[in-house]
Amino acid sequence: MIDIDTHRVIDLLPSREIEEVAEWLSLFPNLEVVSRDGSVSYNSAIKKANETIIQVSDRFHLLKGLTDAAKRVITSHVTSNIGVPVSASHYEGTETADYWGKETGKEDFPTREHNERYQKKKKMVEKVLELTAQEWKRTEIASELGITTSTVRRYQSPDFNPVSGKYNTTQDSKIKPHSEKIKQMLRDKHTFQQIEEAIKKDGYDGAASTIRMYTTRERKLLKEAGRDSQGFIEKIERKWLISLLYRPIDKVKKISQEQLDKVIEKYPVIEVVHDIVKSFKNTLFSKRPDELEKWLEEAEGLGIEQINSFVNGIRRDIAAVKKAIELDYNNGLAEGSVNKLKVIKRIMYGRNSFLLLKGKLLRLESKRKIN
Repeated sequence: MIDIDTHRVIDLLPSREIEEVAEWLSLFPNLEVVSRDGSVSYNSAIKKANETIIQVSDRFHLLKGLTDAAKRVITSHVTSNIGVPVSASHYEGTETADYWGKETGKEDFPTREHNERYQKKKKMVEKVLELTAQEWKRTEIASELGITTSTVRRYQSPDFNPVSGKYNTTQDSKIKPHSEKIKQMLRDKHTFQQIEEAIKKDGYDGAASTIRMYTTRERKLLKEAGRDSQGFIEKIERKWLISLLYRPIDKVKKISQEQLDKVIEKYPVIEVVHDIVKSFKNTLFSKRPDELEKWLEEAEGLGIEQINSFVNGIRRDIAAVKKAIELDYNNGLAEGSVNKLKVIKRIMYGRNSFLLLKGKLLRLESKRKIN
């Protein structure tokens, strides 16, 4: 519990159970405003302690809830890498994007393994939809096919994509920081030995076999694609599209507006999701609580399951969300105090009891100077 005026932690409760939180709040009948996250437990505890207290939902948690929902939408609709046509002039001057030409003709092991899993999942989805059409209940389908009811629900969704969300994603590895240099050296006709020597000078300390596997794959792609720019497609990574949920496009260096427009042509849902997130941010900081209802109707009209789930959560806590738009209070103080608490716990190597931890925290807070 943090005093919103002095910024000091004033107490540490052993539980977030409704009864215990309500009992503590009841000790202070002078409380007027409480800022909190979207927890249903806190909402109930505050009302139980004093219904006149103004509850303010934290804006950070609200934004995080929506962007997480938007991220799930993008992940369910869009593969990890999207191929879009690229112009000759753009190809010659671009260093940050990869280019794919024709298929290599022979599947490597990860591709073959993925395709096998894809076909297996596709058949399972078809079975689920077939039984659904026969008016089987979800529990009956789950029992028949040996899967969970939540999996049945996902497979029944018209937006479900059998392609794994992690397929073809860029994995962290020792060779990843050197990938651009390797590709450029391959374009300049350097040998494997020259590439190995060059990146080792730059700090690569991994296995030579890793370099050979990577260069073999890239050389094959480059050779079979040819130098005709009309045969190239540009690789846009899904994670760049997700970054746009948090930052404007001029702050995301990996993708341009032209590239985004091409992706949107292929996946219109991306523009829809980005727009609804942007409009929510504007509403949240508008100081006009009445605008919220308009946004909720717009979001519901999209008919997107993940967004609707977020909207339902907002409606259950509508008064506190409107106060978040109207007032300046937020949970920033609480988040900072949590970090401080974790530092104290780590210093004690987990050996301190709750009472000792509470005593240490409150003692430090009493000595802290307030600006």
